[in-house]
Amino acid sequence: MTAPVRVARKMELIQESITLKIHSAAQDLRAKGLDIANLTAGEPDFAVPDAVKEAAIEAVRANRSRYTPAAGIPELREAVARKTNDQQPRGGRWAFSDVIVSNGGKQALFNAMLALLDPGDEVLIPSPYWLSYPDMVKLAGGIPKFIWAPAAQGFKITPAQLKAAIGPKVKLLILNSPCNPTGAVYTEAEFAALGEVLLAPEASHICVLSDEIYDRIILGKTPFCSFLKGAPALKDRTVTVNGLSKSAAMTGWRIGWSVACAPITRAILTIQGQSTSGINSLAQWASLAALALPEAMFQHHIESYRNRRDLALEFLEKLSKIEVSSPEGAFYLFIGIGKYLREGEDSVAFAERILEEANVAVVPGSPFGDPESIRLSFSGDERSLMEGCRRIASYLQG
Repeated sequence: MTAPVRVARKMELIQESITLKIHSAAQDLRAKGLDIANLTAGEPDFAVPDAVKEAAIEAVRANRSRYTPAAGIPELREAVARKTNDQQPRGGRWAFSDVIVSNGGKQALFNAMLALLDPGDEVLIPSPYWLSYPDMVKLAGGIPKFIWAPAAQGFKITPAQLKAAIGPKVKLLILNSPCNPTGAVYTEAEFAALGEVLLAPEASHICVLSDEIYDRIILGKTPFCSFLKGAPALKDRTVTVNGLSKSAAMTGWRIGWSVACAPITRAILTIQGQSTSGINSLAQWASLAALALPEAMFQHHIESYRNRRDLALEFLEKLSKIEVSSPEGAFYLFIGIGKYLREGEDSVAFAERILEEANVAVVPGSPFGDPESIRLSFSGDERSLMEGCRRIASYLQG
C-alpha cells in the first residue's frame, strides 16, 4: 500500500483565502440558479481603456511575446519610476533599476517579505488588515504582531501605539493606505509622525512595506499620500508596492511592482528570477500604455465608486445596531455587526448564515482581524450592490 502523501508542515500555519472561498461558494450557488448578490470580490467592473487593449494587440502584432528580463521590460520600469517619483517628491529620485515588475501586487509583497525576513523576525501589522498579510509573513518565516486600530481612531495606528510595539525582534512594519478592508487613508502628517518613531535609535533595524495598491481610489477629502512623501528619511528602509489591478481595473493582467533601494531590489530580483522569472510580456506593454493615460481617463471610476458608497451607506445607516463609517478610499465598507451575532457566533458563521438565508455573499471580518465585522465590496455592478444591501437590511430588520 502506498503511504499517504504528507504536505509540508508550514501548510499548517496558513489557511485558504476566505475571500476566494466565499466568492467561489457564491458562484457555485449562482450556477445552480440562485440569485446571489455577491459583494465579496474587490474587482472593478469597468472595462480596460481602449488604449491599453490596443497596446496589447500591437505587442502581439510586433511579436513581443518572448521572455522579458526577470525584473520587467526597461520601458515599463522607467514609467513606474517616474510615477513613484511624482508621488515621492522628496528624498532623492528612483531609477528604473530600483523597480521590479511582478505578477500583481501580491507577488511584490511576498517577494519583499522573503527578501527581508529571517525565521523568527516579527512583523507589525495594523489591524484590521488585508487578510493575506499574516499568512504571507508566516510563509516567509516571520511572526505577525498586530496593532489594533479601532474605528474610533479612524482605523489608523498612532505613533504611541507604534512606539509601544517596537522591540528587538521586529524587522518590518506593513502599512496599507488606502486600506483594505477599512478604507482608511493616512495623511502626510500622520505618516510623518510614524516616520519619526521609526527614526529613533531603537527602531533603526525596522523596515517598512508600504502597500499603495489603491492609490488612485480616493473617495473623501483626504488626498492620497505615499508613505515616503511623509517620511522621506526612510527611503533606504522602505519597499513601496503598487500595481494596476485596482487603479486601472486590470485585475486579470496581473501587473504589480516594488520600488526599493539597491540591496533590497537585488534580493527581490534574485527571488523572482528563481521563481516566476519575468511576467507576461504582452501585459507589460499594455501596462506601459496604462501608465501613460491622464488621470481624467479614470475620473468616472472614482465618481462611480463614490456614488455606490453613498447609496450603500444610505441603506445600511438605517440599521440602528450596525456600526459603519464612510471609507475615505478603496472600495469597501467594513461594517460592525457585533449586535446582530447570535450566541457563540462569529463573523464567519454570520457570513455563512446570510449567504444561506438571504442570498447575499459578504466577507467575514475575522480573517481581517475583527471577528465582529463584515466587509462589503462596492467595486461591482450597482444592481447587485443595491440588492445586496436591501437584502441585508431586510434580513436584519426581520
